Amino acid sequence: MIRHSHLLNFLAGSAVALSGICALLTGPLTAADNNNAAVVERVGGDIQYLASEELQGRAPGSDGLQKAADYMRDAFKEAGLTSGVEDGSFYQPFQVSLETRLVKEQTVLVLHGPDGKTLKLALGKDYQALAIGGSGKAKAEIVFAGYGISAPDLKYDDFKEADVAGKVLLVIRREPQQGNEKSAFDGKKTTPFSYIRTKVRQAREQKAAAVLFVNDPHTTKGKKDELVPATGFGSGKGLPFAHLTQKLVNELLAVSPVTAVDDTPLKSVEAIEMQIDEHYQPLTQTLAGWSAEFDFTFEEITADVANVIGVIEGEGPLANETVLIGAHYDHLGYGPFGSRRPNPKALHPGADDNATGTAAVVELARRFATRDKKPARRMVFMGFSAEERGLIGSNYYVNAPIFPLQDTVAMINFDMIGRLRKDKLIINGGRSGKEFPALLDQANKNEALQLDKGGTLMGGDHFGFYQKGIPAVHFFTGLTPDYHTPDDKFENINVPGVVRTIDFCEQFLNAVVAMPTRAEYVKVARAPRGAGGGMAYLGVTPDYSSSVDGLKVTGVNDDSPAAKGGLQAGDIITRIG
Repeated sequence: MIRHSHLLNFLAGSAVALSGICALLTGPLTAADNNNAAVVERVGGDIQYLASEELQGRAPGSDGLQKAADYMRDAFKEAGLTSGVEDGSFYQPFQVSLETRLVKEQTVLVLHGPDGKTLKLALGKDYQALAIGGSGKAKAEIVFAGYGISAPDLKYDDFKEADVAGKVLLVIRREPQQGNEKSAFDGKKTTPFSYIRTKVRQAREQKAAAVLFVNDPHTTKGKKDELVPATGFGSGKGLPFAHLTQKLVNELLAVSPVTAVDDTPLKSVEAIEMQIDEHYQPLTQTLAGWSAEFDFTFEEITADVANVIGVIEGEGPLANETVLIGAHYDHLGYGPFGSRRPNPKALHPGADDNATGTAAVVELARRFATRDKKPARRMVFMGFSAEERGLIGSNYYVNAPIFPLQDTVAMINFDMIGRLRKDKLIINGGRSGKEFPALLDQANKNEALQLDKGGTLMGGDHFGFYQKGIPAVHFFTGLTPDYHTPDDKFENINVPGVVRTIDFCEQFLNAVVAMPTRAEYVKVARAPRGAGGGMAYLGVTPDYSSSVDGLKVTGVNDDSPAAKGGLQAGDIITRIG
């Protein structure tokens, strides 16, 4: 918990004047507090503290993130907001998954061979347990299943007329006829059939008990045969999955060869690869005399985090309607997760992303809370957690709203507003409310900003609300080379520009809150990609917190390839192409 004396000590030696923060600590703002210099000091103090070393980059699970949450809560309380949560804590708690970790001392793989031969394999040397299969136990005979591919349209199926239910599959990585331009598998290009997730899905469909896989010699030729890290293919559940070395598999084949189409014994992975490439025929068969016994344990590392929610109740006939003002307050900590310059020892301060947006929410809460008259509609001020992990905090609220979504008339999101250049402010979703463009222009009369109202609603904490039919606006000053790097520091922030953005947004909020009828929701068409965009686009919002086999979709962009293909929220993508 951040105590007032602690904040004072932090700021006493900084370039940020103490008087700005004292307004937060001592009660309602006075007219003097709201002169421009004082506001710049106050907002600058918020940003500088949130981006300080003390807050450790505000990663989920860190003390720094909790300090940031406490800072927002204390600011809301001092300004006079009430808790948006019944217990009075201001916190809407939830859990976020940070990583899946292999429990080495509880992970064993034993191979049983002919004549009672037993091989207890060395983890990290002979094999690697993979998180994509998750924890589990299995004991069954081993069936060599080629590449683990079922592609009848390409006239290749390792599982045709083969019953492998309840068996341990041994498969080769990737696909047949690599490097062959005439191959049905595109030869020079890798197809989705080679993906490990595709092989996992196929093994599940075949009701296999577990999977062993080995690197294909084509790829490792002239290179070291390396085991994949335990989390190299992501995480999953319910199908023990291990990567074996070619050396080990060749030892098994020397004892129990795979029989070729001409009855030749194939005693190496390379020999099998050459045989399948030449004849384009599966060689699925039992690996005579061999069985495998798995006992794998992975643990999911989670963190308890929370959205921070403060409320100013409305007054009058529209008081039960809600305008939500939010920003995410988490960031990347020390990396490497999410960093564009992975370095686990480098602090990512996240000044622009998103100490600036957090400061905007806090400042607007102060301003509206100290007015003499209550707003016409309820105003809910929120700090979202775990945005960097995939919009988890905002999606959590959308799925468990404290105030009914049908009565939420607008969502205003601040994310990266600290680098105002040439007065240009990007407004994503500026047309998601029919009346919004006119209100934005009216609000801009005093600020004379260069408004880009054509921004589309791609990603961000506003997106989940927009998908629920709520007009949503995201204020943004654009990307810089500092984005998601250790260089996103306070000294690079245009604090007066942040204040100009806040001043402008205050006027816009005045209009939105006071509208006699709620804004009419408008679906925002996605702008076509210009030449040179160069990136594939599907148009879905992934659920990064899900551990299903595949990619779970939480939202689909209007007029996107995904929408045209019939994808919907809740669908799970297991294969493309």
